[in-house]
Amino acid sequence: MDRATIQGKSPGTRIQKGQVIGGIGDCHENGGWRAPHCHFQLSIRPPITHDMPGACSAEDRPIALNEYFDPRYVLGQIY
Repeated sequence: MDRATIQGKSPGTRIQKGQVIGGIGDCHENGGWRAPHCHFQLSIRPPITHDMPGACSAEDRPIALNEYFDPRYVLGQIY
């Protein structure tokens, strides 16, 4: 996600259906991925930066399942 597009947004800000909430960042901000894609991640722990972990080790899985919820709880069936 492009850091500049999320400036001025904060937790609790209401968004409307169809509203742009961020943009795709350059390769260095996009985990090295060149193809556009989007992650929707929910967390009970506030992020330190705009970047949140996308994967974890097997030993950290129980913690990750507790802190990062399945986005289908909010978005509905996505796949």
